[in-house]
Amino acid sequence: MKIYAIIPARSGSVGVKNKNIRPIGGQPLMSYSIQFAKALGVDRVFCSTDSEEYATIAKQYGAEVPFLRSDFAASSTAMEQDILVDLYQKFEEHNIPQPDILVWLRPTFVFRSLADVQKCIDQLKNDSLLSASRTVCESEGRLYKVENDILVPSFDDNGKSMMRRQDFGDRYKVFSTDVFRSDKKNTTDDFLGRKVGAVVTNKLCGLDIDDEFDFQIVENVLKYNSAIINEYIDASYFGN
Repeated sequence: MKIYAIIPARSGSVGVKNKNIRPIGGQPLMSYSIQFAKALGVDRVFCSTDSEEYATIAKQYGAEVPFLRSDFAASSTAMEQDILVDLYQKFEEHNIPQPDILVWLRPTFVFRSLADVQKCIDQLKNDSLLSASRTVCESEGRLYKVENDILVPSFDDNGKSMMRRQDFGDRYKVFSTDVFRSDKKNTTDDFLGRKVGAVVTNKLCGLDIDDEFDFQIVENVLKYNSAIINEYIDASYFGN
């Protein structure tokens, strides 16, 4: 069973210029995902980027970049399924064997658990009916919308002004790491499928860098909280 890790690193960024290669903790942001993939022990690690500069940096940290991403998959409106179309086409053009499983490592996440992502892979290996598996983090579920300056619950508040979290039940957020089958080359909007396994991981792994404030939060966690992050960022595999 062939397993590839994909680090999708577009060069354009609206919120933070060159976000994916901006230094954090002494090295480019996307290098954390590349080195994680290497430590995970997948068959091959690819960086999907539209930038020669990004490609050079990705190669320095151990990723393969045999081609650059096509324009249609590199726009600000491109989605993962567009990147998949481009990847599958380029794999064929470059005579790269199509994988059975893809591990999708978004470069804006610095912290990940090797054990938990491996559990996602194992779920797909052990259950042929699963279409994908995702790491998930516990999240606040009592969320509201604001409509014309009026607060509107996006959940059933049962006519109460306050609800205890325990009464509301557990809720989870996704988007950190996705593991999914690629053998059928599903590039639809529903490329993860309808039967998706879940592996609950530490909240630390849900820290997504989207803007300047996020950068500062993660930078400070890296700098001042080594005791709590050791399990989620193993310094031994950051050799560059």
